[in-house]
Amino acid sequence: MLSTKKARRRALSLALLAGFVSTPAFAGERFGLEDTVVTDATGNPIGGVQLVADEAEAPVESAQPVVDPVPMPEPIQIDEPAPMPEYAAPAPSCSCCTTACCTKAKKEAATAKMKSAYAGVFYANDFSYLNDPCYDGPAFIGDSLKGMLNGKLDVGGEARVRFHHENNHRGLGLTGNDDNFFLTRYRMFANLRVNEFFRVYGEYLYADSGGETFSNRPIEENRGEIQNLFLDTRLTEDLSVRIGRQEMLLGDQRLISPLDWANTRRTFQGVRGTYKGCDWTVDGFFLNPVNRVAATESKIDDANEDIDFYGVYLSNPNTRWGAVDYYYLGLSNQALNYDYHTIGSRWSGKVGKNWLYSYEGGTQFGTNSPGFGDHSASFFTGGLGRQLELCTACGPWKPTFWAWYDYASGGNDFPGARGDDSFDHMFPLAHKYLGLMDLFGRRNIHDLNFQFITPILGSKVNLLLWYHNFWLDELTTPYGVTLAPYNSTAPAADSELGQELDIAFTATINPRMNVLVGYSHFNAGAYYHDTAGVASRADADFFYTQWQWRF
Repeated sequence: MLSTKKARRRALSLALLAGFVSTPAFAGERFGLEDTVVTDATGNPIGGVQLVADEAEAPVESAQPVVDPVPMPEPIQIDEPAPMPEYAAPAPSCSCCTTACCTKAKKEAATAKMKSAYAGVFYANDFSYLNDPCYDGPAFIGDSLKGMLNGKLDVGGEARVRFHHENNHRGLGLTGNDDNFFLTRYRMFANLRVNEFFRVYGEYLYADSGGETFSNRPIEENRGEIQNLFLDTRLTEDLSVRIGRQEMLLGDQRLISPLDWANTRRTFQGVRGTYKGCDWTVDGFFLNPVNRVAATESKIDDANEDIDFYGVYLSNPNTRWGAVDYYYLGLSNQALNYDYHTIGSRWSGKVGKNWLYSYEGGTQFGTNSPGFGDHSASFFTGGLGRQLELCTACGPWKPTFWAWYDYASGGNDFPGARGDDSFDHMFPLAHKYLGLMDLFGRRNIHDLNFQFITPILGSKVNLLLWYHNFWLDELTTPYGVTLAPYNSTAPAADSELGQELDIAFTATINPRMNVLVGYSHFNAGAYYHDTAGVASRADADFFYTQWQWRF
């Protein structure tokens, strides 16, 4: 099949050839002009001016007969371009990445979209870079499964394997138990854009563990789960409604997260409406968490209708101060008979050239479980960071340093319970903030911590160093990531929980595959040494390595 440009060139060449061949035939024809006299307006000749026809031309020797024009070639059938996916803008007129319209900035923008194609929730993935004529980056396994059915269907997934060596913390908190085991997880998704008004998204998850000595945690096994299955309906240009099973990720995930570190991911069931204005996005939702039942690991789980989670979340990532969120969150547990309301905000951004800041905090009020009275709690997180720009013998070096303080209030009731007067962190990604060993939840705790992040061995390997110093807010008990009290035997004899050091290396093999290797050590503080009823007074260690591939 000839390209359009080649077809035009061939047609032009044939036309020129026909013209050259036929020109001699017309040379012998007399076009004879009549004698013409120039007159004025009255018809009288002017100054004897007269135009006289040329003398008859001599006949051309060996005159060639008129040659029929060479027939033009038949029109070449051009294949119609494949329809563009609905999420992609029409491609510019340039034919390839080497044309003038594909500037360096446009190529870099297309490459950046490729690197960020996979989001924290897969229903927010964006593969529109595959339709960008300025994208000249690598192709990956699974690209051919994107934009099927004339751009309406994307199919893909993830495979992940992680190994754990846990010393003195198999379970929740310091337990005295050691274990070694593997975690495997597979996810498959299908995203169908039916038309401009309707979208159907589904995602399947399979999570398993193997090699452990002790019972697995509830977040480690789920042998077959409908993780997402919902219908999106666009009511207006700015307003859409989502109905069905859906993961939730809002803000920095301190209160609402799908919990990706877990082998199983958290999900909900219900309705969510989203309004996208020029600057602000407003989300309103009413959901029930899907109940992960450890006793039925091979069964599709049902929503827990005893727990209602609802709220309104406003976000604007582009204010003059950076990203800003405001929110109201409600949590009602009919089984434990408590009802909480949280009002909070989040601010994060950059000051000047290299200074970074982050803040999030809120107040929580409502009714505790029977026997614990009214609920009054709060939380606060503040961070100040700086990205350094240093010149070394090996070239420029840009490490980032952060200083953080985390606080979540505790109650003075003992023994504690999920419905007591301490702060309730609802549905967070605790692993991301309060130590990579997951010893503590955001409840009755102070954490002064320092973080250092730097690329090493080039841009594809990053190093994270993170030091935490934990202590209790109230002399009752620490709480785990599930907000279960660690010790129900005796209240705390000392507030010092201990210190944790986290070291993690992340190596990017390509934008779809990475390897994570980490080691953490917890130094048990005076709380564990002096308080009666604790499961262990020893330190703890954690080693892990993970491989992840997305397609």
